[in-house]
Amino acid sequence: MNYSTYLWRIFESPYFDPLSATFGFIVPIFIYTFHEMKSGNSAYKSWGDFLFREGERNSKSFSLLAYWAGIMVWGRFIPRVTGQPSGIPTSVGSLLYLLLEIASGIILYDAFFFVVHWAMHEVTPLRFIHREHHKPSRTIEAQDVLRHSMIDGSLQVLVNILVQRNTPWGTHKSILARMFHNVIVTWMLTESHSSSPKPDVFRRWCVGCREHRQHHLADGDGHGSKTLGRNHRYQQFFGYLDIYRNMYALSDRKSINVPVSLPDVINPIAG
Repeated sequence: MNYSTYLWRIFESPYFDPLSATFGFIVPIFIYTFHEMKSGNSAYKSWGDFLFREGERNSKSFSLLAYWAGIMVWGRFIPRVTGQPSGIPTSVGSLLYLLLEIASGIILYDAFFFVVHWAMHEVTPLRFIHREHHKPSRTIEAQDVLRHSMIDGSLQVLVNILVQRNTPWGTHKSILARMFHNVIVTWMLTESHSSSPKPDVFRRWCVGCREHRQHHLADGDGHGSKTLGRNHRYQQFFGYLDIYRNMYALSDRKSINVPVSLPDVINPIAG
């Protein structure tokens, strides 16, 4: 078997998706942690401290092992989708189609998980699921994207799988589109938790990424409180569903302190 054939088999493997998601988290977490430590915005003083601090090592290892254990169980009981196109563009039209696959998947993931996130804050019996993610600490950093309960993490993975299996128009999503989806979504999630202003990739354009730390750290109504930051953005990437939620709340005479100006979504670059 030559080298290119071996790489192609990896590309077509059912484990290519979770592998791309795994490295999709590892790479930005290390990049943002480097900048957090460099700028003094980190609770960690060195890479040894980051990797081997008591309690932290087990947390990171548990997240990785739990994710892959879930993938193995899923692969054992859920039939694999076959016949997916590679998605490698051969023309301008196929390139545009690939971009449409990627964009639609990210938009759907953000919309579906908005409902899940809202429920874990607003439905009292479900709040325990999300409490670990809002556990009090001195700072919120890139690696905190992985700090969540087993149920919380599983819900995120299931939502991602749901939008990755098929396109909104019913065709099998291409392998390349799923890979880019994993890489982009994991980067956005990591960036939204980072205490470092750099690299400023998606926060510049996506209000949900830019204000997610406010959702965690808002004074008096967030980090560790019973309401778990309920008065701030639930949408992780974009802001339009929080606007609709706020409009409905205002029409129902409820007071919810969420920035809702339409220009913030149309032109969401922080001044």
